[in-house]
Amino acid sequence: MRRAILISIVLLAGLLQAQLFAQTETADPHKLFYEAAALYEKGDYAKAAETYIKILDAGVESGSIYYNIGNAFLKMKKTGYAILCYEKAKRLIPGDGDLKSNLEYAYSMLGWEDLRERPEIFLVRLIKRPFKDINLTGFTHFMAFFYCIVVAIAIVSIANPVLTRRFTIVFIAMLAIFAMALAAYAMRFYDEEMRHHAIVIQNGADARYEPIDKSDVYYTVHEAQNVLILKTRSGWRQIKRSDGRIGWVKKEAVEEI
Repeated sequence: MRRAILISIVLLAGLLQAQLFAQTETADPHKLFYEAAALYEKGDYAKAAETYIKILDAGVESGSIYYNIGNAFLKMKKTGYAILCYEKAKRLIPGDGDLKSNLEYAYSMLGWEDLRERPEIFLVRLIKRPFKDINLTGFTHFMAFFYCIVVAIAIVSIANPVLTRRFTIVFIAMLAIFAMALAAYAMRFYDEEMRHHAIVIQNGADARYEPIDKSDVYYTVHEAQNVLILKTRSGWRQIKRSDGRIGWVKKEAVEEI
């Protein structure tokens, strides 16, 4: 009896190990990446995009993956999906030159002038500019490091007032930089984490006054247009356009970045 139980346990362990090994093989990100790249080179863009998405499903998220998926969608003339992926990639690799070029090219293909949000005021752009090529995670690490420096400066100021007076200009400059960086970080965090930016993936979707099919059409949104999602209710999303107009569209018409 004990022998039969032992054999059963060994067999069960073997089956579980084989299943785990098979899943690991199937979801190997490196293997999927090279497979997707080969499919893209062959011109099978739909299969390439599908394979890249499997990498995301395996829990591996990177700007390069979103960028490659965007390229595949752009080749398939699915511009809205391409821009959605480029915008996702932009949050992870904001300083990538190829990404910037492809994103601008994708927007230029559509010919609409009111797709993106209106430019920010000069002061906001000035504060954000030094940190625009750092993603939010890197920015967080930078702020943590800078915070330690500011704390160290404060400790030195308390411990040695003479040294503080000698380096007053340096201390003031460091505090000013920290204040500007903190303001830029707060704006970036609010914009990327608190506001629900989305891309319209259906061309000519109707925005209605109320979340019902019988409601009158307020305006029409274009493919790849940037909007904000305000609410979600029963298969509908309340969106806000760059000009401030608010309406309800079908949930499948927009996708959050």
